[in-house]
Amino acid sequence: MDTNALIDLVHEVQGQLRVDKVNETHRTGRLCQWVSSLHPDKLPCQLDGTFHHGAFNAGMKMVFSDSTAWMVRFPRIGKVCDDYTDEKVAMEVTALSLIRNRTNIPVPRVQADLLLDPNAERPSRVMREDVSDRDIEVIYRQLANFLLQLFNLDSDRIGSLPSPQIEAKSPTPPRPLTFKAHSILQNGGVDTFGDRAKGFATTAEYFQYVAGQDWEQLVHQPNSTVGPYDAKNKYLVFKVLKSLIPDLVHAKYDRCKFKLICDDLGLANLIVRGREDFTVVGVVDLEWSYIGPAQLFGSAPWWLLQDRPVNSTWDYKGDKPPQIAARYFKCLAIFICILEEEEAKMPGHEERELSNLMKWSQASGVMWLHILLSSGFNDHRSFPFTQLRQHVGATEWARREKEFENAKELEAFASRKVSELDKYDEALEKMEENKALNRH
Repeated sequence: MDTNALIDLVHEVQGQLRVDKVNETHRTGRLCQWVSSLHPDKLPCQLDGTFHHGAFNAGMKMVFSDSTAWMVRFPRIGKVCDDYTDEKVAMEVTALSLIRNRTNIPVPRVQADLLLDPNAERPSRVMREDVSDRDIEVIYRQLANFLLQLFNLDSDRIGSLPSPQIEAKSPTPPRPLTFKAHSILQNGGVDTFGDRAKGFATTAEYFQYVAGQDWEQLVHQPNSTVGPYDAKNKYLVFKVLKSLIPDLVHAKYDRCKFKLICDDLGLANLIVRGREDFTVVGVVDLEWSYIGPAQLFGSAPWWLLQDRPVNSTWDYKGDKPPQIAARYFKCLAIFICILEEEEAKMPGHEERELSNLMKWSQASGVMWLHILLSSGFNDHRSFPFTQLRQHVGATEWARREKEFENAKELEAFASRKVSELDKYDEALEKMEENKALNRH
């Protein structure tokens, strides 16, 4: 499913205006003055380098007169919804504090809501394609250790992380600000939160809510379909997806042992010591963190190759699976083996609860549901949807689709979506024409 280009164009302008404003603030000296005011000793500082852009943040390295370096990070206007920038920062600060206080995972120290990069002199993101299998195992082993530490942290409810700093003024709403809900709002223009004051008693209830976000996006985003056939197919698959949830919830974890979920945690969040030394010295960018189901935490990881399996590069070519799939399953087997080895070494994990959950998610096919629930803009032809259909079985999937095949409703839905797309295309054409005129 595509993003809403009408909104994307607006965000593009917003982002550039913010960059211009920050540059002007630096040019006039106010940026360094402001950062210095946050230092415990009010030391003077200067900018080292330029912007470092992530998906949701812009960072600048600021060096103080005593050679201390801070990474000053701002939510990227145009990438983060204006109404949720404060909550995004607050949830990350809370997650960092929780992890720092209760594990030995190397996360940044928060300085007045600024993140101190633990390896600011030479950060290296694990994104290279030429990393050897041996080095991948080194990285996976450290991540397995981190996950086992996080798995020890139990909560009694699903929802937002409480933020001590703002709790007194504005209590954090129970329904969390997730990667999925935010992306659907920011890039699709559809608010799928519902009443954020209402929480969730069970995993099943939460999963139904999240699957409902896909349905809301399909219904309300004007370009969520590309024609009548596509509209009917998506109508049916999202109905089937919700119907599957009761059968895909692990009974042991339905009402308890909720865990810290970091939606965007993956290889790109790691800062390593150097290009040849893959010792992790920092885990950063823990936005989109909240308390969620244990089976979601313990699912087979999407990030083993860093690219999300919902992306189009994973799509089947006819009946032929993508080449990347074989490498993913190979890496999954390696990771589970390493996880079991780490469980054997870590006290309190004798029952191998996390690795058993991970193997269950793979064997049952629930991992594909989890991947779909963690992302917006899902397409019925995507790799996770295809894998989930295979696990359910063609006969059972067809039976469930038949339950929702109301010809009159399908035709009405398809007709409405075609009309919405026509109006969307007209509006987009006018906006692009105006943009071209403004350039001249």
